[in-house]
Amino acid sequence: MSAFMHGIFLLLAVLFVPFLLNKIPYAVLAAILLVTGYNLTKPKLYRNMWGLGMKQFIPFLLTIAIILVTDLLIGVLAGLLLSIYYIIQNNFKAEYKIQQTKQHVTDVFYIKLNTNVTFLNKVKLKDALDKIPEYSILTIDGSESNFIDYDILEIISEFENKARDRHIEVHLKELRSECNGDTLK
Repeated sequence: MSAFMHGIFLLLAVLFVPFLLNKIPYAVLAAILLVTGYNLTKPKLYRNMWGLGMKQFIPFLLTIAIILVTDLLIGVLAGLLLSIYYIIQNNFKAEYKIQQTKQHVTDVFYIKLNTNVTFLNKVKLKDALDKIPEYSILTIDGSESNFIDYDILEIISEFENKARDRHIEVHLKELRSECNGDTLK
């Protein structure tokens, strides 16, 4: 509420007493901006961001640097784009893990899906499933997944249908899409 009221007071000052605002010395405005800037970016904030790791610190530092060199909008946009890049990069490489073991003469594969499985690795997962040899056993575990994209469920379902022809025994463990509640059995 106080931020809203400050905005109202600033708007009223600009509308009704602009001649008084012009009489404020630039040195005073600069001092106010420096104190406000320091309060917004205290050294503790930089230490906290550093502690979160480089993937958090680099977008943060880049955003501040671009804001200082250009303007606020361009700096925030650059930081946002870099953060999106890191998010996509992180999701692209960590969608699932494959383990292969041998049980007598049969190859046994275990695919563990991570927390959020998105469409970004659709092609990679399809290739991994296609490389599973005939006469093997495959378990796909989604028990720790919070979200599985519908495209991923579709690929798994298609593979399950093809697996019968290739004599691959498929076991599915808790695979469901949170967007619509679909479950593969």
